[in-house]
Amino acid sequence: MTRRILALFASSFLTVALTIPAMAEETDGVIESIDREHAQLRLSDGEIYNLPPDFDYEAIAQGMTVVLIYDAADERPHLRAL
Repeated sequence: MTRRILALFASSFLTVALTIPAMAEETDGVIESIDREHAQLRLSDGEIYNLPPDFDYEAIAQGMTVVLIYDAADERPHLRAL
């Protein structure tokens, strides 16, 4: 039973890892502000990240510590995962 659970965890991790683009980068920080009008998120380090159009704003709040996975190909990073 333990082997099956371990195998399920490993396959789940690999499935999620494969869905993240190769050019994605990761950072962490505290949410300083959330701008719903411009769909942007600012961390305490001053960096601003664009949010996807279908983002669930109820899942985050100012002051939360988060880990972001983002696409850094553009001038302003686009959030991939939170």
